[in-house]
Amino acid sequence: MIETLIIVGLIMLIIGSTLYLFTDIQGLDFLLSTIGAYILSGGLMMLQENRKPSAMDVYRGKTTLEITYRDGVAVDSVVVFKDKKK
Repeated sequence: MIETLIIVGLIMLIIGSTLYLFTDIQGLDFLLSTIGAYILSGGLMMLQENRKPSAMDVYRGKTTLEITYRDGVAVDSVVVFKDKKK
């Protein structure tokens, strides 16, 4: 789904840019480019958001807790995905 958004956004940007460069159609090139940019940026933001562990990932044991110690005292912790070892 997310990959489809990114591909559609890129295609619309390319079509809009091509129309701008090679035709005299006024407005359509800008409209397609703008919509394509919004779709592309939305897909990229969704892709970035999906890389973060969710509560279900923690529940299913797909994550681990990394703790940073300074002078023997825990100062930071972060939930990260476990390494996929086969």
